Amino acid sequence: MTRFMAGALLLLLVASPLPAQTGTLDDPPPLLQIFREEVKVGRGGPHTATEAGWPRAFAKAGIKNYYFAMTTVYGPQEAWFFEGHGSMAEIQEVNQAIEHSGLNKELDRLALADAANISSATTILAHYHPELSNSRVDLATIRIWEVLVFRCRPGHENDFMEAAKLYKTTVEQNKIDLRWATYGVMAGMASPTFLVFIPHADLSGLDPASPTSVALEKAFTEESGKRLSALAEGYASTEELVFLVSPEMSHLSPEFIARDPKFWGKKVAVAKPQAAKPAQ
Repeated sequence: MTRFMAGALLLLLVASPLPAQTGTLDDPPPLLQIFREEVKVGRGGPHTATEAGWPRAFAKAGIKNYYFAMTTVYGPQEAWFFEGHGSMAEIQEVNQAIEHSGLNKELDRLALADAANISSATTILAHYHPELSNSRVDLATIRIWEVLVFRCRPGHENDFMEAAKLYKTTVEQNKIDLRWATYGVMAGMASPTFLVFIPHADLSGLDPASPTSVALEKAFTEESGKRLSALAEGYASTEELVFLVSPEMSHLSPEFIARDPKFWGKKVAVAKPQAAKPAQ
């Protein structure tokens, strides 16, 4: 069976088991807002420095729109920001809190500064599919995320869902230690599109020669492989991106930061204004 499982489903053959979960286990939020920015070549550093201003502003105003930031390791140079919510009403409440926070001038200033660093920006809304996921992890331990983008042909979303269920059943029956979360795009991308998020403790989780990869190859029979290949005909395209989390650009609750303050408490140094030179 190939790494793409005969072109069918998740690229999880490259996944390795996560370290033993000793901390809090987090459930994926029902709704996910994703702010996707394409970063200009050579502007990665300035982009990070500018984006670090947003969490400082939100924290100062007491806005609890907590989010994770990530930048690509493999794929186009991009930054993604993930903001989880329980409902659309909660999203509306947060938006209103920002609107009435008095941050308008500061956020406009940051947006204008960031315009020099990015070439495009997209906002995506997606909802969680627990029946297609195996997802409880200690988020504070995760440093690398794979994001798999499955764009289905119109009317073929059920092909993806059947393949995802088959994959999940096989993993569970063979007691393979893997985690992933599946979201269906509601707005912001061509429909139907599914996003699969795969956590890793570090880049070694991408090794295709890992024991987990071997276990997966053994778990899938010739029959299940053929079925996955047939269902893959319903995909218009697939894409894999690999991200490194960025604590500097993230806006997180004090409780979450306390789970690993050395890592999640990292901040970008703010340059001090230069003193005016005395008149000659």
